[in-house]
Amino acid sequence: MKFNFRLSLWALLFCMSAPLFAQEESRTLMGEGTTLKTEHLGAFVAPSYGWTTIDGSSTSLFYLRAGVSFHDQFSIGGYFNTSLNEIFPESETIENVYMDYWTVGGFAEYTLLSKKLLHLTFPVFVGYGEVQMDNEAGSAGLGEANFIQVEPIALLELNLHKYVRLNLGAGYRFVGEMQYRNFDQSQLSGFTAHAGIKIGLFQ
Repeated sequence: MKFNFRLSLWALLFCMSAPLFAQEESRTLMGEGTTLKTEHLGAFVAPSYGWTTIDGSSTSLFYLRAGVSFHDQFSIGGYFNTSLNEIFPESETIENVYMDYWTVGGFAEYTLLSKKLLHLTFPVFVGYGEVQMDNEAGSAGLGEANFIQVEPIALLELNLHKYVRLNLGAGYRFVGEMQYRNFDQSQLSGFTAHAGIKIGLFQ
């Protein structure tokens, strides 16, 4: 009799819990019943040119970034940025040496009214970088310095084609505390002018 009572109790608990196991299918990022589906995802690559001054030296920069976009509004991805020309810091005292500069990291971007012919987009780059003195033979043996950099940018973007956009704007480099040779982060921080192209599937 005691055994039958326990068996009945377990049967009752099972029947009560059955509806819990019969709930609707779990919501997933890419599955049915969600607001974020694959047709809302896009992807792009965006090479661009930048111009700035570093410690009084005119500097050309190359940016290359790639990422994914959500609803053609929010984007995330990675980037690489490097100097194109030889940088001659005004504070450098040794002749026949020049400086190289690069950063690598990630970015987040918000685009406003992307379907309009002209619209605004705001990428923010967060990365790790390095400066180093070189000469014609390669490394000048003067070591290097590393730093953290944050660069918010504002771009005016033109929808040239369904898959191509042109952009033009400016940003500002905020460099974390660093010291290299005769200059520090104050000579490395500064404004940058940007011009580039964005190629991709914009959903």
